[in-house]
Amino acid sequence: MTGDASSHPVWRDELTAINSTKRLLRLSRQNARRIHVLHITTAEEVDLLGACKDIVSVEVTPQHLTLYGPEAYERLGSLAQMNPPIRSKHHQEALWRGLNAGIVDVIGSDHAPHTLEEKQNAYPGSPSGMPGVQTLVPLMLDHVNKGRLSLQRFVDLTSHGPNRLFGLAGKGRLAVGYDADITLIDMSTNRTISNKQGESRCGWTPFDGMQVTGWPVGTIVRGHQVMRDDEIIAPAIGQPVRFQETFAPDRS
Repeated sequence: MTGDASSHPVWRDELTAINSTKRLLRLSRQNARRIHVLHITTAEEVDLLGACKDIVSVEVTPQHLTLYGPEAYERLGSLAQMNPPIRSKHHQEALWRGLNAGIVDVIGSDHAPHTLEEKQNAYPGSPSGMPGVQTLVPLMLDHVNKGRLSLQRFVDLTSHGPNRLFGLAGKGRLAVGYDADITLIDMSTNRTISNKQGESRCGWTPFDGMQVTGWPVGTIVRGHQVMRDDEIIAPAIGQPVRFQETFAPDRS
């Protein structure tokens, strides 16, 4: 329906996602090539991909693990619009099942900082996507505190997993010879996520007003502290990601 973002998961329904994933798996088998499937959203995909772990790795987002329809669309309107769509509680529960069964390999932010002005266009003229990079850690720490996954599993999904899958050089571990990229967290602090905290140009988050337990209190990049107590205290020092010269994907 024009102007109604709640129809987004109808236009991009479960069958669309499932058929796309089936096609990818078929092409992967035919060409003897591994694939990486991002942003899975359906219970059926969890089962499909779980049966094909010899050729596939899997990613899910905190948005799909935290938001669900129709509640998200009723509360947020087009701010809940993303691709693939936020789906029902049934599908969200399946994503958690896949995560805890080891089917999911990594967590991705799917950061898409469209402005409020852009998102307020009438559907389907409103762009899909929402900011996610800054809220990834608080959301997932809250899920850890609620017993949905362990802290060790969260570290694997965000650090060890990407290193293992993509052969990132110097990343993903606390070890001699690796970059000193470290996030310091306080697992007991209670905070409220708000739009005003955002460093993104878009100035909003779909999680505005959400109370969470667990918060990042410091960030160290290659041994240099760049964030402390919600304040960026150093200029940007990002560098291109490097890859291991000889690398074969982990098939385990």
